[in-house]
Amino acid sequence: MQINELKTITVVGAGLMGSGIAQVGLMNGYTVHLTDISEVSLNRAIENIYKSLEKLVSKNIITPAVVSRIQSGKLVVNLSMEEAIKNSDFIIEAVPEDMSIKRSVFSIINANAPENAVIATNTSTMSITSIALSTSRPGNILGMHFFNPPVLMKLVEVIASKYTTDSTLKFGCEFVNKIGKTLIVAKKDTPGFIANRIAAPVVIYNGLCIDIEGFDPADIDLSMMKIGQKMGPIELADYSGLDVMNNVQRYYHEYLSTDYSPSKISQQLQDDNKLGKKTGSGYYEWKDGKRPVLDPGKYSGEYNPEISFFIQANEASKLIEQGVCSLDDCDKAMVYGYNSQGPFDYIQNYEPDYITSILDAIAHRYKKAIFRPTTFIKEGKYLHSR
Repeated sequence: MQINELKTITVVGAGLMGSGIAQVGLMNGYTVHLTDISEVSLNRAIENIYKSLEKLVSKNIITPAVVSRIQSGKLVVNLSMEEAIKNSDFIIEAVPEDMSIKRSVFSIINANAPENAVIATNTSTMSITSIALSTSRPGNILGMHFFNPPVLMKLVEVIASKYTTDSTLKFGCEFVNKIGKTLIVAKKDTPGFIANRIAAPVVIYNGLCIDIEGFDPADIDLSMMKIGQKMGPIELADYSGLDVMNNVQRYYHEYLSTDYSPSKISQQLQDDNKLGKKTGSGYYEWKDGKRPVLDPGKYSGEYNPEISFFIQANEASKLIEQGVCSLDDCDKAMVYGYNSQGPFDYIQNYEPDYITSILDAIAHRYKKAIFRPTTFIKEGKYLHSR
């Protein structure tokens, strides 16, 4: 299958990510088959897609002609996954972040999709290799991680498993370029891939700041927004879903390091079904789904944003040492995946001894090995590796 021959995409899963990916495909001229086991989810997805398209038209981002073309039959919804995928050359799975669900879906895809179909999983964290092994064609499987919301976020990570063929990887990369997204490639299949892996230990650090040090979540967010971030990390967790964040932490705990686990407050919020935007409350109140208005009075100046960048750079250096990606890929991932400054770009004016001392201090304070500085950081390789 050549990328220029691709006309139709099937997206499995009609949640926020699935419907967003479907919309990206539609806006780029593809016919999209969207399938889900829930008729309610499919109807909501259709409604959300057309609302989003109308909003983009009102902002002159797309023309009314694009919407008219989509309305002419480009979007096809189906409750039968088997029917939706049976003639599809390219399938993108976007079901919940649960390995058992993903393996079950891939088994159905394996049994019903054309022999040469390229099949991508939109997992943000989980092993592409493990998912691929639930099929008899692991070479045709790759990771294709869109960021939320897919229509607006530029970054897409493409991840090769141990079995992904060169032609499958090439097709995935060409597709990302074709839809106008910013591409980075994870050359090795590792938990969290690039952007989310770099951000992962900061989630732990912020949880400790709240649980142990007593920081107000708004204080952390306001501190990061003061240095240019559009959305603070705690609000982002609410936006993405605290259940999703906590499940990811548990996955990292099992496959990356026992230092990872949900913070006490995030676990309590999940137990109380306060999952963030999707339920109307989490760390913040989301009235009518609108962003919370942070109280400027919550800003104390005591939360140090530089520490989060030191932690990110340290984690990113592990990916470089493991051959997952380059230094520039790490910065690119955070710029386009998190709307943040790249961690290596941020730390260029800091001496290795200073960063090392900070990381050693928090590793000792919280008894977390994930914060210990790497050789890459201690030797200042970030200063001259460009």
